[in-house]
Amino acid sequence: MGWSNTFTYKRFDLSFFFRGTFGNKIFNATRADLSNVSAATVNNILVTAANDKITDIRNSYYSDRYVEDGSYVRLDNTTLGYNLKNPFKNVSNVRLYFTANNVFTITGYKGIDPEINQGGVSPGIDYNNFYPKTRTLLVGVNVSF
Repeated sequence: MGWSNTFTYKRFDLSFFFRGTFGNKIFNATRADLSNVSAATVNNILVTAANDKITDIRNSYYSDRYVEDGSYVRLDNTTLGYNLKNPFKNVSNVRLYFTANNVFTITGYKGIDPEINQGGVSPGIDYNNFYPKTRTLLVGVNVSF
């Protein structure tokens, strides 16, 4: 799903773009690998695996235990602007704006990002093979003559 909108009020303008997906499942192989309590003496493990018995060598075996809901809603982009009409001689408009990308994500997914590879050889598997999305902040000025 996607939803974009733009609002204006007097000299202000606000635009945003939400997107998301619902009903998909993700196999969180990264979480399974980091739940191996038998290797806890030499490797880090997840806090959620800390209560598993150290003798349980099968707690990290790939199973439906690590299948999670991949639904999410993300505020992908938002911009807030302010227009100055005829601020100087020979300048018709100056627009000051602030833009943010990847503002927030609402999800129940326990991995880094629910927006994983949905194609290729292994669709729907989070196997610690991508970087998380960065949040970008931008301040700008548009001048019209």
